[in-house]
Amino acid sequence: MMQRAYFTRAWVSPRAHSIADWLIFIYEIQPGYRLAPYLGFNSTVDNHDAVRLWVHQKMQLRPAEIQTLGDLRQSFAVMLP
Repeated sequence: MMQRAYFTRAWVSPRAHSIADWLIFIYEIQPGYRLAPYLGFNSTVDNHDAVRLWVHQKMQLRPAEIQTLGDLRQSFAVMLP
């Protein structure tokens, strides 16, 4: 069951939120609104929420195309401008 563990505008699982925060830290994603279209979201979604939604989407895919955090990190890096 999905829970809202943190106050953000995006509803994602606590695990997806933690992983997204790690990616935000690793890639030094700044607050703003220019990243969302590169991740497949509307430009009105802010950068951090776009990363959280992207991670959550990838975790929900069946069969899973992402098996490890390394796979997720590589897949995310390809999406960056």
